[in-house]
Amino acid sequence: MSVQDDERERELVRMFNLHWDPSHQRGGVDAVLDVAYEGRKYQFEVEVKSTTGNTVSTARDVGMEHIQKWRSKLFIIGFYSKEAGRPELQRSLCLTPVDMEPWIASIEKKILIDFKLAACASRRLILGDLYEVCGQQDSYSPDDAKRLHKQQWSADEYAAALDSVVDGKPRVSKEKMLEILHLRSKYIAERGATLNNPHITKTHLDRFAGSAREVSGPNWAEAIRLAAISFLQANPTHVAVRELQ
Repeated sequence: MSVQDDERERELVRMFNLHWDPSHQRGGVDAVLDVAYEGRKYQFEVEVKSTTGNTVSTARDVGMEHIQKWRSKLFIIGFYSKEAGRPELQRSLCLTPVDMEPWIASIEKKILIDFKLAACASRRLILGDLYEVCGQQDSYSPDDAKRLHKQQWSADEYAAALDSVVDGKPRVSKEKMLEILHLRSKYIAERGATLNNPHITKTHLDRFAGSAREVSGPNWAEAIRLAAISFLQANPTHVAVRELQ
């Protein structure tokens, strides 16, 4: 994300009175929205986007994980002027997962076949394939596993894979190593199945022009909370609805 994009999206977070995650490290969550309804407290994850055009960029290497996350989030999209100095916010859209579903489903349709193919291909690997890739051994070292799956696992996950002991040293059985080979193959194949920065289209966004989803101020914070409560009332069991204890 460019510095300018980051500044615009921080501005949107302030205007809508959201809780911002500065490092974007909470599972890829931009911000969260807290609302109260009928004496209970709820929290929604929010995807915060901005644009100076008619479409909205999303993310690099969009795959099924993005699809799942988007289906559990509210979207705030700020439309800014194209001025060279400091673009000014013109209007915004507050969209629910239901509002976003037609576009999300269209992206899923484009990548689903390739992801299914990746899953099928990786499941068909056998011990002979493991031996060809990693050499034939009765068991494997932790370093062997790390060379295969690289940075895709944490230290704890690699430690958990040590399911055998040889000469007093923890090792990875060939059966477990084959599982890791499946995961690595699936990861590599899925990387080729992703889309690079699919844009939320003008056609989809124009559906909400002039509707209650469009906000031009000054009651920015109230607008997103009304949209969230309306969504909660209509979809109380939706995956995006999280009740706080």
